[in-house]
Amino acid sequence: MYTTEFIDIPLGELLTRVQTLKHQGMRFIQMCAETTAAGIDLIYTFYDETCDNALNLCVYGIDKTSEVPSIQGLYFAAFSYENETHDLYGVRFINMKLDFGGNFFNVACEEPMTVITPELKAEREKMAKQKAAAAAKARKAAEEAQAAEADSAVGAKAAAAAEGKQAGSVADKEDPAASAQAAQDRAAKMEAKLAAMDPEKAAKVRAALAAKAAKAATKDGE
Repeated sequence: MYTTEFIDIPLGELLTRVQTLKHQGMRFIQMCAETTAAGIDLIYTFYDETCDNALNLCVYGIDKTSEVPSIQGLYFAAFSYENETHDLYGVRFINMKLDFGGNFFNVACEEPMTVITPELKAEREKMAKQKAAAAAKARKAAEEAQAAEADSAVGAKAAAAAEGKQAGSVADKEDPAASAQAAQDRAAKMEAKLAAMDPEKAAKVRAALAAKAAKAATKDGE
């Protein structure tokens, strides 16, 4: 039964993977390219006749700065695909056994297959705006989370101080360590309650506790 599979690999692993497939006796079938929003995608297809399986190595996001290693040294038949991809897409292959120097095709313009339609351009712009909006939303959420965490810390501290005052000065004098531990326990319980509340309501409670603690501190100072 014929099967096919696709494996995504980074550009740096391409030559090693192809060497392994050559060693395994797999036959090179084709290489195709496609223009995408991320650059040029390359798909190398190999065939294993012993199990009737096609294996596709997929390399994504090739651009003009990328240096793609030629596989002609392992599969010389790849020379036509590599020269074609160079002329039509501008992909730069290195160490080619047979290099036509950009003259494999007589094209009217350089890299004709990278020219995008107005529809594709509009789609790319739409995707870019969506990514920017998502990034802005994520930043805002992170900032709100940080602010909530800061408010939580202030509220817990204020709650501990306020409840510590209500515990009574006598207990503080008799066992300061026990009193401090009790205050920490109360603060932890209060923080658990606040965490379970609606964020807006919790913020109001923390503000009230902070105001209460400040008022108590002022009174003690008098």
